[in-house]
Amino acid sequence: MRTKTIGEALKEERVSHRLRIEDLSKKTRIRVNYLIALEENNFVELPSTTFVKGYIKTYANIFGFDHAPLIAMLRRDYKESAKGRLVPREFIKPVMKQRSSNNNITLVVVILISIFSSLLGYIGFQWHNLNKPPLLEVSSPKEQDIVSSKVIVEGKTTPDAMLTINEQPVSLQTSGNFKTEILIPNEGIAIITVQTEDRRGKTNLVQRSVNVQF
Repeated sequence: MRTKTIGEALKEERVSHRLRIEDLSKKTRIRVNYLIALEENNFVELPSTTFVKGYIKTYANIFGFDHAPLIAMLRRDYKESAKGRLVPREFIKPVMKQRSSNNNITLVVVILISIFSSLLGYIGFQWHNLNKPPLLEVSSPKEQDIVSSKVIVEGKTTPDAMLTINEQPVSLQTSGNFKTEILIPNEGIAIITVQTEDRRGKTNLVQRSVNVQF
């Protein structure tokens, strides 16, 4: 009988409480794509091991179960790499091997593909310039930083844009630079959301996952 994976156990717990993954994201302030990756055992898309364990403990707090067995399950199936990421303890080699065959591509076809690719790239570049969102660079905090309850958030955006951090408006310098302090009242994993909107109504959003420790 196949052993249940950590992702399957978490998904079953959520489904048993009839909670959609979008609603769980709002409750936990964990990104939807992180929750999906966790339930699919796709640890390549997740931050470091510390954050993954924090997400599992958050599940436990929300649904009221002991997180220790799930952490043990995680250690059973995965190990921490030198870079602090989770990797499977066993790698399954694919049985099927794909064979590639390159058959007689004529010079005319190659030229046509090159022209089409160049044209498509030019159109895409022009479309991007017309529709690109306003500049938004967040230099601090970094993703997965360990911070205290008071966090300095700084970066740069378009000078005439409107900027909010966790839905609170923030004033800009004339250069577009910003620096402000926010308060995170609870320990654990927290999401800092920085959003900017320019005069065209175009928006840009950057989120940082941080680990709050008092």
